[in-house]
Amino acid sequence: MVKDVSVDFQNKSLAFRVTTKARTELDVGWDDVLSVEDVVLLKKEVDLPTQVPQSTSPPAPAVPAVQAMIICPSCGTSAPGHAKFCPKCGASLR
Repeated sequence: MVKDVSVDFQNKSLAFRVTTKARTELDVGWDDVLSVEDVVLLKKEVDLPTQVPQSTSPPAPAVPAVQAMIICPSCGTSAPGHAKFCPKCGASLR
């Protein structure tokens, strides 16, 4: 889950702070991003911290896998059925 986005206008760079499934935080630069939809897909595998922070809140419920695909009406790209925006052109899929 993307927790925060930072923009450096001087260096023209963009970075994300994401929360992993293990509830650790990871900083990801724009150059490492493959696709941004409802999830951020990375171009490369990253090493995650092995220590899970202690939390008093219950774990988030698992999200069921969605098999359906949506075709973008704007550019024709296929996207996962749960996507709200096209991963290629950014058009609304809802």
